[in-house]
Order: sequence, then C-alpha cells, then structure tokens
Amino acid sequence: MPETRSVLTAAIREVKALAEARGVTLDADIVDKTMAFMDGSDPGIKTSMQRDVEAGRVTELESMIGYIVHLGQESNVQTPVMGFAYAMLKPGQLRALENL
Repeated sequence: MPETRSVLTAAIREVKALAEARGVTLDADIVDKTMAFMDGSDPGIKTSMQRDVEAGRVTELESMIGYIVHLGQESNVQTPVMGFAYAMLKPGQLRALENL
C-alpha cells in the first residue's frame, strides 16, 4: 500500500539521519536497499517484535525503537515516525511487564 510504504520509508530515513548525525556512515542508497529487501520478503513475514506483541509478551521495544527515539532526542534529530511507533507500542509493553 502506498500509504504504508511512505511511512516505512520515512522511518528508515529517520534512522539513516540519526546514524549520520552520530557519525555512522551508511550506504547512500540504504533506504532503497532496505525497501528492496522488504519487497523481496514473503508477504506473511512477521518480525519477532510483532509476534511478541500479538502474544502479549515483553518485546525489545526499548532497545530498538525506544533507543532510536531517545538517541534522536539527545542528538537533536527528529524521529516523528519512530516516536509514533514507540508511543503506540508502549502500552502493550507496559501490560506485558505487569504480567511478569
């Protein structure tokens, strides 16, 4: 879907911008390469985080998406898409932590 693709592309660009702000050199075409990888993946593929969210388990939210958001704040790099994803996933994470 074009709308979903646009959001995913924006998220990847945020990570690229953050990496560059932190001195990490990525391939100039990393966004295109990442999207090509996604395009070549099985349509039914699920990430481990997605499987954990669906099962109500604790995820790697903080060490992945949360880290990007917090590092973006520290680095003065805007990460609105990743921030939105973090905000949407955080309640499920808190519920899973309460059930430990």
